[in-house]
Amino acid sequence: MLDTGPLVALCARDHKHHAAVSRWVEGFQGELHTVEAVLVEAAYFLPVRTRVVLAELAASGVVLHLHRPDASAYARIAALLKKYVDADPDWADIALVWLAESTGITRIATLDVADFSVYRIHGRKRFELELLRQSL
Repeated sequence: MLDTGPLVALCARDHKHHAAVSRWVEGFQGELHTVEAVLVEAAYFLPVRTRVVLAELAASGVVLHLHRPDASAYARIAALLKKYVDADPDWADIALVWLAESTGITRIATLDVADFSVYRIHGRKRFELELLRQSL
């Protein structure tokens, strides 16, 4: 799965982690999955001129598989938001927890090590963190 931080770094050539994220993506053997909330959050952090790159990635469907929650998914997201309320979770982060629970994908590319070290898949399983901030 792909979180907001690496997505922003990938799209913005002037981002301090752009080169490291680009190398990671080039060497990645698999499929990248994310949720619409991550795209919205990434667009917020990107300059207007760079948002087109984000839209092109989402449009391709090859580079990035986009998952959209349905009504039952939003019920689960609501339950997760309640569970983690004291951690002040981002909507996008919780949507990624839902995605992990619904797909079985447990590996996440993120720069947000602190939050994804706290979140649990089905309340038990830890995320496998890729692209840790310390390794950049």
